[in-house]
Amino acid sequence: MGYRETYLYWKKSVQEENLLRELESIRDDDLQIKERFMDDLIFGTAGLRGILGAGTMRMNRYVIGRATQGMADYLLSQNKPDVRMVIAYDSRQFSREFAEETACVFAANGIKAFLFKELTSVPELSFAVRHLKADGGVVITASHNPREYNGYKAYAAYGGQLGPDASRAVMNFIRKLDPFADVRRIDYQEGLAGGLIIEIGEEMDRIYYERMISLCPPESGGDLKVVYTPLHGSGLRTAVNVFPAAGINNFTVVEAQKNPDGLFPTVSSPNPEDPGAMKMAIELAGQTGADLAIGTDPDADRMGAAVRRSDGAYTMLTGNQIGCLLIHYLLEGRRASGILKPSDYVVKSFVTTDMADTIARHYGITSYTVMTGFRFIAELIIKNEKTAAGFVFGFEESYGFLAGTFALDKDGVLAALLLCKAAQHYKHQGQTLLDVLEALYGQHGYYLEGVKNLSFKGLDGMEKMKQIMSGLRSRPIEKVGSLAVRHQEDYLTRKRTAADGSISEIDLPAGDAVKLLLENSAWICIRPSGTEPKIKIYYAVREATREAAENRLKEIAASFEQMI
Repeated sequence: MGYRETYLYWKKSVQEENLLRELESIRDDDLQIKERFMDDLIFGTAGLRGILGAGTMRMNRYVIGRATQGMADYLLSQNKPDVRMVIAYDSRQFSREFAEETACVFAANGIKAFLFKELTSVPELSFAVRHLKADGGVVITASHNPREYNGYKAYAAYGGQLGPDASRAVMNFIRKLDPFADVRRIDYQEGLAGGLIIEIGEEMDRIYYERMISLCPPESGGDLKVVYTPLHGSGLRTAVNVFPAAGINNFTVVEAQKNPDGLFPTVSSPNPEDPGAMKMAIELAGQTGADLAIGTDPDADRMGAAVRRSDGAYTMLTGNQIGCLLIHYLLEGRRASGILKPSDYVVKSFVTTDMADTIARHYGITSYTVMTGFRFIAELIIKNEKTAAGFVFGFEESYGFLAGTFALDKDGVLAALLLCKAAQHYKHQGQTLLDVLEALYGQHGYYLEGVKNLSFKGLDGMEKMKQIMSGLRSRPIEKVGSLAVRHQEDYLTRKRTAADGSISEIDLPAGDAVKLLLENSAWICIRPSGTEPKIKIYYAVREATREAAENRLKEIAASFEQMI
């Protein structure tokens, strides 16, 4: 069917009044009809994500049901008995309804669905999948996207996000399905009564909290003051249970952002890396004299933080800075306790700071680099479980962090807890986290990074993104600012081309990204986002002084953006 025929079919088939009104309101708007019905939302390695509303390119009950039926068909095709899935949801609009729809479709297919009774974080879902030895999981969330979005994150049996091969297989099953005729459902209460839907909560919470607290060192020196905001999301329940239990007792929550609310009324976007989203937390921290202001996003898998300076103002830390501080703190603690081993390791993504590698080398352990996407970190952990290697920490510059292996997706509240323990430890020594960071720069060099987002909207947005990436590949760049390009890495072909024309292989999985390795340890990477219609440009430099690093960062960013 063409997009107009699909639209008319939906108008005839949809039963929900709100969706019917929406479909009726666009009957004379061909552009809107085309945007909503031109294709299906693609089921990728992060599952589904899109704007709420009526249409095959929107997030609604029918798209959720069809995706779940496709997941069910895929799982049942493996011929494994007693298939079980775990389901969680955050505070976004329709998240509970979509979670129940997911449970009802799984149950109708004979798949036992373990559904959290309350909104629950992504990392706890990952933990529950592993703890219950389930065949996978689903979280209804759009992470840190704006309020008009929701999503469907799919997880494999090992607790990490579904890989590309499995995601493609699920998408193939989905494409065979009519969202109205082919999706099997049972009534929610019927599923509960029949034991095919099982509500979980307090017992899983308790075990998960115990695992988190077990990663924290026992010391509690220093009267640390912390302000925390869950940004209207799912992190609060975890935070109020684990922070005091781990010795972080002076803990204040931003009242106006405390309660779950999918409209996120106090922020334009619930992203804790955004100073605007952290504004209330920082203001409250200033009023109370707190050492740290910390926030997590709606599904609590990302964490942002601001540190009090000596003048009373606050500095937002980057994801790279948080990651390096935590690596240093954890490795320093392991060495002091005599448990640091040469087989220990940390992991980072290929667009994350090289300072992590330098710190790891300083402590005599390995730092692995993987592609962007936390599942690559999870997959490496699973691979290394068969060896003597010990995972210490993994992170991405995009504010995703993980310690421990009881969950295998990024954990914002755990990262916040560890950052508080680090701040507490260093405060006892008369230092702030900024003091520690400055000492690391003085020891290892000033590693500074920046990110530029180029957004593309409308039907031609994806085409514009493809043209930019194609241009970079067809017209190699020789110089950026005053720095020559030593190598250009194309992760799609997995080829590294040197300035002299010689070519070598990149030992990483294929991905749509181009990286320019410049003189003086600087680099630039250009990568289309996997979850949003935008291209991300990453810049990284290393210089002997902060001033030199800041100037170099400005120079290469201005030069490169002028080029493209």
